[in-house]
Amino acid sequence: MSQGANDEGGAKPDRLVVAGAAPCGAGTHVADLPCADGQHPACVELAKSPVFLLTLVIVTSLGPLAMSSFVPAIPAIQSDFGVSGTIAQLTLSVSIITMAVASLAYGSLADRFGRRPVLLTGIGLGFAGSVLCALGPTIELVIAGRAIQAAGASTGFVLARVIVRDVYGDARSAKVLAYVTAAMTVAPMIGPILGGYLIDGVGWRAVFVVVAAVAAALFAVVAVRLPETRPADVGRSDGSVGQSYLALLGNVGYLKFMAYGTMAQAAFFGFVAGAPYVMSEILGYPATVYGLYFAMVPFGYFAGSLLAAKFDERFTHERLTVASAVAGLAACALGLVWTAGVSVAPIALFLPAALLAVASGTALPGAQAGMLAAAGRLSGSASGLFSFIQLIISAITAQIVGALQTAGATGVFSVMVGASVLALLGYAGAASRRFAAVLDR
Repeated sequence: MSQGANDEGGAKPDRLVVAGAAPCGAGTHVADLPCADGQHPACVELAKSPVFLLTLVIVTSLGPLAMSSFVPAIPAIQSDFGVSGTIAQLTLSVSIITMAVASLAYGSLADRFGRRPVLLTGIGLGFAGSVLCALGPTIELVIAGRAIQAAGASTGFVLARVIVRDVYGDARSAKVLAYVTAAMTVAPMIGPILGGYLIDGVGWRAVFVVVAAVAAALFAVVAVRLPETRPADVGRSDGSVGQSYLALLGNVGYLKFMAYGTMAQAAFFGFVAGAPYVMSEILGYPATVYGLYFAMVPFGYFAGSLLAAKFDERFTHERLTVASAVAGLAACALGLVWTAGVSVAPIALFLPAALLAVASGTALPGAQAGMLAAAGRLSGSASGLFSFIQLIISAITAQIVGALQTAGATGVFSVMVGASVLALLGYAGAASRRFAAVLDR
């Protein structure tokens, strides 16, 4: 993208160039333009840019690619280092906790310093953590590397939805997020399959070499092609970080969507934490077969995201969220009944998880858009706080599943049912608080 000529009065350019390509204040950043309504020519150009949208998809995909390609390696790591299942599971749960803490920081930093520098820093950390995992000679260093890798990769899904709102506004962000989510599900489809072949054919360390290469390429793309999108008035008068988060925790419009998204993600992480062990140690399948079956789950998210884009203008975010919460609970209950007391087939493990993914994929784009709209000027902090709480709960869920390994698929689905019940109750509880507040006025 190139900069249009300024008039003699120093008017803003009608076209956009990459952030940092001109001196500060030269009018070349989206943040320098009146983009709130999405009507400035530079904003319209950016919103229509396929390169911009593709960059957001890849940025969002880095975390899922790192996670989904790594998870099939947990049994191999456990065997290679001769540690218990609980210790091996720390490569997942500790990384989730570091993602959570990093997400909390990234949101507020992006509001104060801009989306682009924070995103580049995170991708750089993702590269460094991947290299440490590939070279780490001990389980402790691999756990540390996974923590750094995950902390860096978390910038993508924290900031991509904020950047979407910056450019497309509240009215269009749900539909755009649905399409971004649909496109980025390719990473979780490819990740387990790629990871399975690398683990079986080369070794589990090869997974981290591939992720490091992807992170390095993505850093170059973002540095060259992604402009700064933070509105100029954001982050300058919103008080301290603590005040921002306290304000969000008192915002019931924000809380109801956060409650659903948190527990729906926990149900998914319960499956991610338990399915590899069930497939490899109980059912005796290699990592390659796990990867092929797991592709059903991101395909479910893909289908759900397309449904969200189709029905976004027909139904409110609230209706889609409630309907999807009920459907997700039904899918998890199906898995629990299907696997209770019988010999488990892979389809009984993965089909209910895929149906849960359809339900979550349908609800989450609108839930995220509703959450960010309710947060207003604190959208970066809102996204970071959401990811923080979501990931902390997911890490706890992963450890619970790890402790219930001997229960097999029944233990996995029991945890998923519990999380789905809490997703529905959490949304309903926050929504009832908002309704009561309206009646009190």
